[in-house]
Amino acid sequence: MATKGYNSYHGRTPLWKKILIPILVLLLLAGGAFLYCQNHLVYDENGKVHLDLPFLNKKDDQTKTPDDSPNPDDVDFTRDEPQGPTIEVIHATAQPDSALEQDVTALISGSDKTVVLTLKLPDGTFTYQPSFQASGTVGSAVSTENLKKLTASDKHVVARISAFGDTGYAQNHVDEAGLLRTWDEWLWYDYSSQCWLDPTKAPAQAYLKQVCKDLADLGVDEIVLDNFGWPAVGNMDAMLVPDGTDKPAVLTSLIAALRETLPKTTALSVSIEKNAPENSGLTPAVLALFDRIYADSETVDLAALTATLPADFNAETRLVQLTQTPPVTGSYILITD
Repeated sequence: MATKGYNSYHGRTPLWKKILIPILVLLLLAGGAFLYCQNHLVYDENGKVHLDLPFLNKKDDQTKTPDDSPNPDDVDFTRDEPQGPTIEVIHATAQPDSALEQDVTALISGSDKTVVLTLKLPDGTFTYQPSFQASGTVGSAVSTENLKKLTASDKHVVARISAFGDTGYAQNHVDEAGLLRTWDEWLWYDYSSQCWLDPTKAPAQAYLKQVCKDLADLGVDEIVLDNFGWPAVGNMDAMLVPDGTDKPAVLTSLIAALRETLPKTTALSVSIEKNAPENSGLTPAVLALFDRIYADSETVDLAALTATLPADFNAETRLVQLTQTPPVTGSYILITD
């Protein structure tokens, strides 16, 4: 007869269960490790499998010597920006006003490195076709295309423009831009019966900037301002100049504004037919602000002019004689009748 309650006693774990539990734990750990390693198996260039564990690589990275080689993205590039135009000795012949209406092949292939063109006349006429609405007559489309051919060549293209001597614009904008006379506040006329613009008036300055920018956009290398400032000769007493006007200061400010309008590589020059700064406002200090001074050798005392300019003014390259006879030294433009 069996003892009561014996068959229901389970206080002692069988041996096989004790063995099974560790085996199951090991299998679970092995399975987890297998799945983890699956994500870190890599193939080398020979097709062999390697185990790449992050915590091992971290140790390797800590033992590596820092790479001092520069990152290509971190390399500093130094770009030399042009500081100004190249001013060299020039020898050239002034071209006729109709030059751009003709074939320019000979000018491009010629030996002269510099081509001098008159692109705006004292009456307000343009010898090319500007991109804006001009007051005076303009050249044909052919003239502008020929100008583009010249500026695209290796020639140094000099564009002469009548800055404030402009009858056409003055007559169309009398009060806004014209230089007036004292007694009736109508247009002032010079000895050639041409009208001028008033350098103190904003529309006159804006028009000059527009012309200069248009030429710079077409690629000219140098702009020479003829008739810049106030007239040097004429009936000065009849000219209406606002009280307290500091002529040199007005021109100095305008020159700075023109330079802001032009590329740094475009030379800005001025021409004078008579050295009368008390009338024109073109004092030696103002003249020195330009890259070059073009002076009529018959009406301007070149030696006296040079003596008034700063000591570092290089007359060999920056003073250009407008002459009919080539000088022995220096820069010059031959003017033909």
